[in-house]
Amino acid sequence: MENITLGQISNLLLFIAELGGVTITIIVAMKKILNKQLEPINQKIDKLDLNDCKNFLVRFLADVERGQVMDEVEEKRAHDVYDHYRNDLNGNSYIEDKWNKLMK
Repeated sequence: MENITLGQISNLLLFIAELGGVTITIIVAMKKILNKQLEPINQKIDKLDLNDCKNFLVRFLADVERGQVMDEVEEKRAHDVYDHYRNDLNGNSYIEDKWNKLMK
């Protein structure tokens, strides 16, 4: 069996550390490229989500204003959508004014 020197062990550890560093660098670079490529798609999805929330809330509030009776599940769903609109999508507009007026 060959004698393994301390220098050979340190060279092996150095090689493993460099290989790990290169791998991490490649992964980080690929992640940045993917994020840059997906950014326009994510923005369009967020815009669609915002518009869907607005449409739902406008329809719900119009029904409430007309005196249509809502069951408990419909009201809970409306609150969920409103919370998502306000907290996640940072929506703050005429919908908030109407919500505050009608949902008291």
